[in-house]
Formats: sequence, structure tokens, C-alpha cells
Amino acid sequence: MNTPTPAELPATARTFVVDAETRALFEDVVAEARPELGAVLATVRADEVPAGAVVLGCYPDGVSVEEATPAGAITHSDPYTAAPRPYDSACGCLGCTEARGWSGPVITLATETMWDACDPVPAAAPVLVRLAA
Repeated sequence: MNTPTPAELPATARTFVVDAETRALFEDVVAEARPELGAVLATVRADEVPAGAVVLGCYPDGVSVEEATPAGAITHSDPYTAAPRPYDSACGCLGCTEARGWSGPVITLATETMWDACDPVPAAAPVLVRLAA
């Protein structure tokens, strides 16, 4: 799969070189044993996550892309490769069922996850992704 480079991201993306403190926060997903995850992280709106990016985490409600930093993200214990698609409210999985009550636009970042459910996210929510170095 071809992972996008920072140059391929939308102008709203924020790219970070991971310092030692932030790297420690993400040691389970950016560890030496997982070099394929690299050291370049970006925060993008969920509706701008490029296909092939590795989704590392999300942010608490109320955090904007402008305010988001890698250290503020809630990491996923198992990162996954993004395959964004429009949210399908007719999907009966747990993730999509929970998202039915959300206000505003929703995007599904992946339909095949380790949770056996889709990962719907509010479209404007910041998402922490790994990009090619």
C-alpha cells in the first residue's frame, strides 16, 4: 500500500517530528520494534485522512485541529490503515450504530478494524496519523 507523504496532505494538516517525550507517549505504536510506523506524525481532520495513512489515535471532544498536538491524542492500542469512505447509517456494526445519534457529518475511517466494527468519526474531529518520512 502506498502511504502518503506530508506533501500529499491537505493544507490543514499539521506535521510533527516526534521528540523523545512524545515518542515515549506513543511507545506502543512508534516503538523501535515497529519502525514501519516512522517518526512523522500529522494531525488532520477526519474527513481529510488520506487512504493508506496509519491511524494512531484521536482527540477528546472539543479539541480542534488547530489545538491538537501529538501529546494530546488518545492512542489506539492497535493502529490501523485508513480506508476512508462515507458513513453508512444502515451498517449494523457497533461503531456505526453508536454514531447514528451524532450531530453533523461523519466519516468512516475504516470498515475492517481489529474491533470487528467500523470506525466512524465526526468529520471535523482531529485524527493523529503516521505518514511516510
